Amino acid sequence: MPKYKKGDKVKVRVDTTSPYRGRIGIINREPIKNSAEFSYTVKFESSRFTRSYLFAEHDLEAVNY
Repeated sequence: MPKYKKGDKVKVRVDTTSPYRGRIGIINREPIKNSAEFSYTVKFESSRFTRSYLFAEHDLEAVNY
């Protein structure tokens, strides 16, 4: 079962190597099942652009607000 679904707010864990660590984004698409876990497309917005990146489930944490 996927941990997150489309529209959920998530935070990229600070212990990852991603340049987006610590940033909050929204799950943009339904999760993709890879070999042992799910991958998620996360959308980040700023004042100048909107971008989406793929993250493994273990690189994300839920935002509860």
